[in-house]
Amino acid sequence: MTRSPRTVLTGALTLVAAAAFSGTVLPARSLGLPAVEPITPALASLAQAMAKASGSFRMAEAPVSGGFSISEQGGKTVLTLSGDFKTNDMAPDLWVAFSPSATPLAMSKAPAFPLKPGSYTLLSKLKSSKGGQSYVIPASIDLKAQKSVLIWCQKFNATMAWAPLKP
Repeated sequence: MTRSPRTVLTGALTLVAAAAFSGTVLPARSLGLPAVEPITPALASLAQAMAKASGSFRMAEAPVSGGFSISEQGGKTVLTLSGDFKTNDMAPDLWVAFSPSATPLAMSKAPAFPLKPGSYTLLSKLKSSKGGQSYVIPASIDLKAQKSVLIWCQKFNATMAWAPLKP
């Protein structure tokens, strides 16, 4: 049985799209194509467009750049920091946390913007002070009750950055 080039192309594009949405990496040789670099910016834009929530970080105690998105990936809810994320690399003990306040710094004072006990929910230790990174959000964290994402130094109770959660 011979297949038309259009049928083969449609099948290949469907396979690539399904792999992209599931997070699967397909070697180019499995599709009979030459090896190419991944299209990371395009996939990042697609993930951002499909996000349940997203935001851009704002400075608290330290300069910050980048943002985050929250999306469903493989049946799990995942918070992903953007590739251009960067915060203070000298701060020890940095954590990603959620706050039920849309304006978490209003409950605090400069320059450290300390958090009051019970005013936040820890997600995970920050993997790196810069670059894209992902964190699975456990079902025990009620995202509907959270209004912002924080980058927080637990050792000195200092908020480095924050971002409102926007659907």
